[in-house]
Amino acid sequence: MRSKRTAAIFLSGLFLLLGFQTTCKGPYQYETHPVIWVNAFELIFSASELGANPAPKVLQIKNTGVETLNYTLTANANWLKVSPTSGTSTGQINEHLVAVDKTGMTAKEEGYEAKIVISSPDACNSPQEVKAVLNLTKEPPPEISVIPRELKFVSSIGGQNPSPQTIKIRNSGQQTLNYTIVDDAAWLEVSPSSGSSTGGENTHSVSVNISGLATGTYSGTVTVSDPNAVNNPQTVSVTLEIGTAPPPTIAVRPSSLRFEGRIGGQNPSPQSIGVRNSGQGTLNYVIDDNAAWLDVYPSSGTSSGQENGHTVNVNISGLSVGTYTARVTISSSGASNSPQYVDVILVISDIPTSNKIEIFCNPTSGSSGQVVDITIAIDGNTSEIKAFGLDVTFDTPQCLSLSAEVGVKGA
Repeated sequence: MRSKRTAAIFLSGLFLLLGFQTTCKGPYQYETHPVIWVNAFELIFSASELGANPAPKVLQIKNTGVETLNYTLTANANWLKVSPTSGTSTGQINEHLVAVDKTGMTAKEEGYEAKIVISSPDACNSPQEVKAVLNLTKEPPPEISVIPRELKFVSSIGGQNPSPQTIKIRNSGQQTLNYTIVDDAAWLEVSPSSGSSTGGENTHSVSVNISGLATGTYSGTVTVSDPNAVNNPQTVSVTLEIGTAPPPTIAVRPSSLRFEGRIGGQNPSPQSIGVRNSGQGTLNYVIDDNAAWLDVYPSSGTSSGQENGHTVNVNISGLSVGTYTARVTISSSGASNSPQYVDVILVISDIPTSNKIEIFCNPTSGSSGQVVDITIAIDGNTSEIKAFGLDVTFDTPQCLSLSAEVGVKGA
């Protein structure tokens, strides 16, 4: 009887002990405790001994289990700072800033290493560790510069893939930037996927493949990485919008216009631009300009394929001598290539201070004797040429004496 009671007490204690253990059962969707999830298990910082501290990095933590995750973060090196040092998650992602203070540290060939420990008394996989590495050199490290930081593609079901776009990457720091490019979407591709720069700019093509995609808005990220860069990594956000019908496309001609005028003169004659939809559907567009002396009429239009004419006028009143530049912008919220531009140049010249007539004589010998070819050129403000007050010059003193028939009338 005693042995049975002892065994029962032992088993009860064992079950009680097991009930307080927080080992993960897995998979996590069947877990009965909080589970620590962290987005990275290694953070690499690069800096130079005499340069600034490297850019901080973000560490993301959330609970992928059940109930509430209460956790703390501890760094085991004085040069590594985490903020905030604790958090609570019922499933949402918390962001913690990880920064490096290299004050008093000297460059060395191997990197400085430390770790961040994420602990929770309730989590079944506590603790979790994140390794931090600081590469400290004598010379300033490379720095990733990438433009633009956002790309947007527009297409439609049954339509063609949108035209590729480009990103430009260069090293805005020192040494050599050796980088790789990755994306996080199956419909997204970057080529080439790596590069090197000591300051020169590299161009990379970004393309999307809409095959198999339904209508909607898709988001992706292009990540440019070099673990030795002071600001590693850098990202470009990509948006792909797929509509139910192929989008319209703006076609405009010509791509530039030039006007010439004179101080005190009349406005140059109007010119025109043609706008049409070279895509599908209906193109509804508006036209704007960025100069007070420039006007486009009408300032909007609609095209399902036909070309619409728009008159471009310039007003030189109040303008001084010089060259003026402006831009006409044709935009449409639904077009795949909006906006499009027409560059406009206006040249204003001064009124000539002298007007003259030049007579060029070319004596030649023919079968009937000596013949004189006379060419008359008028220079100056030709619209204001008068009969009097002009300087008449001759290229030879004997020009008019070569023919007895040459005379001057109306003098």
